[in-house]
Amino acid sequence: MKTKYILFDIDGLMVDSEKLSFSLIREIVREHGFDLSLDFYRQTIGINQKTGARLFSEAYPGIDGQRDIYDAFTPRYEAAVKQGRLEPKPGLFELLDELDRRSIRRAAASSNVKRVVMANLTSIGALSRMDAIVCDGMVKRVKPFPDLFLKAAELLGASPEECLVLEDSTAGVQAAHAAQMPVIVIPDLIEPTADTLSLCLGQMDSLLDVRDYIMREDIRG
Repeated sequence: MKTKYILFDIDGLMVDSEKLSFSLIREIVREHGFDLSLDFYRQTIGINQKTGARLFSEAYPGIDGQRDIYDAFTPRYEAAVKQGRLEPKPGLFELLDELDRRSIRRAAASSNVKRVVMANLTSIGALSRMDAIVCDGMVKRVKPFPDLFLKAAELLGASPEECLVLEDSTAGVQAAHAAQMPVIVIPDLIEPTADTLSLCLGQMDSLLDVRDYIMREDIRG
């Protein structure tokens, strides 16, 4: 079946934001006298700030995860974005151009807050390339629950089985699976486990591979 709709994750999938976020949050954690490991940071990828804040509060005595980490992080991140430190992931615009040629509608669905989502997409010039955007605050639950993807499909006028989800995180893959949507994983900072891969249509190295996959649909029929 040919692809009709595509649902994009944003952080780590459309924009190379996870490495930037890690460096900024590690800096903040060090200001509080602790160190931040990449392994711990990986636990916060693909979830919303409320859940991430709880993880930080539990892991670092005396730290309020929301006030001390995320409230400090957001203005630093936005300043870094304005400085041009955020880049699109390889193949993003080649894929978007192919979707335009085929009139394939698409949406972005992120567990992040609207303020950061809009800054990310605006910074790389992709905001106008989306037909719909769904983020934290627009649904009751975020990833790994299916609500974000189901809302995105609703906004596009699509049924779940018509949507192809592109994700980089475990939580995102789980959300797509719960929404009964086929999903391709393009790993960023998190290498998918065998259990995660079992939920996927496949794993690809970049969004260029996704473009090629869609172009081959003409051959597959």
